[in-house]
Parts: sequence; structure tokens; C-alpha cells
Amino acid sequence: MPPGRPTIRSRQVAGELRRLRKQAGMTTGEVGARLGLSQAKVSRVETGSSGLRLPDVEAMLGLYRVPAPRRVEILDLVRQAAEPGWVQVHGRGLPEQWQTLVDWESKASRLRNHQPLIIPGLLQTPDFARAVVRGTAPAPLSAAELDGKVAARLARQAILSRESPPVLHVVLGEWALRVPVGGPHVHHGQLRHLLEMSRRPRVVLQVVPSDTEAHPGLEGSFVLMDFPADPAMAYTEHRARSVFLDEPEDVEVFRLAWQRILAHAWSPERSTAFLAELAGLPT
Repeated sequence: MPPGRPTIRSRQVAGELRRLRKQAGMTTGEVGARLGLSQAKVSRVETGSSGLRLPDVEAMLGLYRVPAPRRVEILDLVRQAAEPGWVQVHGRGLPEQWQTLVDWESKASRLRNHQPLIIPGLLQTPDFARAVVRGTAPAPLSAAELDGKVAARLARQAILSRESPPVLHVVLGEWALRVPVGGPHVHHGQLRHLLEMSRRPRVVLQVVPSDTEAHPGLEGSFVLMDFPADPAMAYTEHRARSVFLDEPEDVEVFRLAWQRILAHAWSPERSTAFLAELAGLPT
């Protein structure tokens, strides 16, 4: 892939190469010396500021002793690196897109999430997450499958407890707060948890009332991700596939939709008061 604006795939490969090098216990200088590359070249590849060359990536993967199946996946991404956006098809097992989503969420400085029908995974309690995963599965899950999916969903929440968490701005449809997922006890616990999270300094929660007029949020959920030094991206998830978008014109569509949705949402203060009322708690 020639040098140019990094795409989602090239940024994903760059981050994975950096992770694999650290896992192998090597410095960029050591990698360069072993492969006949300059330390600056290795660093540029890992930051996505240099175009990905298939022979260089193959050599790095070999040096890091990456298993063959994973090596094939990464090299396929390199071959497709110049293509904008990224569509992932879901399988029955632990969805690969969850790990990809975790990677991008961990790098983001700000996350803007619109969810009209369900409380987002980053803010779910374990009991609520289990009820959602079980209830929305297209087919019955084994105990191991259910445990794995719930654990993966909850692991994403670690970014909110780190020293410098991203700003998380969530806009929920009123319906998402009223559906008693998991039964009254689980639902009440989830509302209390949301109220606690909304008091964190880097978490903003707003609610779109159900009696508002038509707005772009009726078309479904999405996430906007901003990064300290890289272009923003948009993410949407459907039953059979997930889509990551990084073309500026695509991201702008979601930014405009976000602004129009906010125009229909209650203020954070009124939203918190409404949430406390639903939970039967003082504001």
C-alpha cells in the first residue's frame, strides 16, 4: 500500500504489529537490525505514517513467530489496506468485530454513542449484559458461549476506569430506559448503575424523549470515535455484520445526524433527573 491517508485496515495492522513486537519482547531497533530496516522505518510502520509493504509485514510476522492462521488474517488486511471502510461479517462464535471494536475504543479520546433501543455495552451491568446477550441471540447459546460473549462485552468497560479515560457521550432513546430487560430487579440495578456512571466527569448521558418528532436517530444506533492524532471514524452494528467507516464524507453524515439528534435530546441535567425518577431515587 503506497503512503497516503491511513485507512482503517492500515491503522489496525499498524497497531497489531506494535502489539506483537512488544509481546515478543523486542525494541524497534532490534527489529530493524534483524530485518535490515532502519529503526525509524519500523516506527513509521507501527504508527501508520508509512505505507505498508507486504514483504516488510511478512518479515515482521515471521520474526514475531505469529501463528499461521493469524498471519494469513493480517496479510489479507495488508492486501486490502487501501480500500476505505471495513465490513465484518459475524459468525456464531465470539464475534471478531468485538475485538476490533475494543481495539478502536481503547485508542479513542472521545466516543459518541447513539442508542435508541438498548443501553450500550460500555454501560451495562453484568446481569443486564447477560440478559441482553441471551435474549438477542439468533439461536440458543451454550453456557460457555454465553459466558464468553458476556465476558467480552464487560471487558470493553475497562477503558472507563483507566487513568485517562475517553470522553463517553451517550444519547439514549427513552424506550431503552423503560424496557425491563432481565426482569424488574435487573432493570432497576441497571438504572442505578447508569445514574452512577452519569456522575463521572468524563461521562455525559442524554435522553431523547419518546414523544419527540422524527429525527435521524430513528434510523438506528451508531458510534462516532475521535482519536488524538488519527482521523475520526463511524461504527454501526447490525445482526449479520458490522461496518467501520473512515472516509471523511461518510463520517460527516454521522456527525450531522448526531447534531440533529442532540437537538431533540433533554439536557444532561434533565436526563439525569428523569433517570433518577425511573429508578425511584432522589436526584
